[in-house]
Amino acid sequence: MLTAREAATSLYGAYRLARFDAGGMTFFNITLEGFWRSFYAAVIIAPLFAVLLFMRFAAGEVAVHPMRFAFVEVIAYVISWVAFPLIMVTMAKMLDREKHYLGYITAYNWASVLQNGVYLPLAIMMMAGILPEQAANFFGLVVFALILAYAWFVTRVALDVSAIVAAGVVILDLLLSVFISASAEEMF
Repeated sequence: MLTAREAATSLYGAYRLARFDAGGMTFFNITLEGFWRSFYAAVIIAPLFAVLLFMRFAAGEVAVHPMRFAFVEVIAYVISWVAFPLIMVTMAKMLDREKHYLGYITAYNWASVLQNGVYLPLAIMMMAGILPEQAANFFGLVVFALILAYAWFVTRVALDVSAIVAAGVVILDLLLSVFISASAEEMF
């Protein structure tokens, strides 16, 4: 079971990585148990994600039964948390970085809390119409660029790979996320 202390320490490590400090890796529990517990990050993010989904549904963005919407989104959420780590098992082998896999996915999962902690409130403000459209688009683009840079740094440091390989892994993750989202949208 994840303790509050381990969560706080891991989030601090993610924060250090967000400041482009490779020393942030020392704050993660890079054991098999720590790897599995890092998936609690999905639970931490879920409430904000649920608010965004509720707002999307309430705004009439999708014209389906609420249960169908909820089921599709929950399934897509779970798949998005499982698919990339599964793909990275093979990728880590191909890159000869198997020994870095646990640390990478652990850091990746905890970094997702910070990424979503920045993105989801912005998306909620955009949905609520709090930000004017041009400002929302500008801030959305800035946040997207920052998240990509952060993901690249986490990948480069945690997998101990070159800048170009890290960029390739981040692009793979991005394409997978787009595919999962598009597939979910097709189910409405």
